[in-house]
Amino acid sequence: MNKCKKCKETIDNHRAHLGYSECVECSTIKKYSSHTIYPHKTGGYIQPVSEEQSENLNRLDRRGISGNKAAKGIVADKSWDRFLENYLNPAPAKKKYIPKPVTNVYIPIKEAMVKAMKKFDTYGYNAACELTQSLYSNDKISLMQKSKIINELSNIQMMSAKERKFIKKLQNKS
Repeated sequence: MNKCKKCKETIDNHRAHLGYSECVECSTIKKYSSHTIYPHKTGGYIQPVSEEQSENLNRLDRRGISGNKAAKGIVADKSWDRFLENYLNPAPAKKKYIPKPVTNVYIPIKEAMVKAMKKFDTYGYNAACELTQSLYSNDKISLMQKSKIINELSNIQMMSAKERKFIKKLQNKS
């Protein structure tokens, strides 16, 4: 009476009554699952959804009833077993760290400052800053020395011409 479209087997009457024309084995429609919704503290209801949607909703829902939530703490990472294993079989001692000797020796700050000031006097502020940067890039001076030189150049750049002459006279006397 009611035959499957694909395999020509007899379909149950209740399945045919629901409007299906294929048997359970031949059907491509996935079985429905459910998701429990709690609009308030109690009185939840069931919403029919696909199995994939049900898994996602249960994952997102704080009241998800699936027992598939990942364990946390000592159970999940088996830290007790790891501790016991490390206690019973300790790892060999690591080799002591020996620092490498310092190979880059910087030029004295006074010498670098004199070079920068000569460059400033002849070519200006930007040229002196570029010289300082090149000294730092070539590992001739440290970062601290570079910042001190740049600060000094900035201070001199902000002075008026009269103030610069006065500072030069003071430096020449000493």
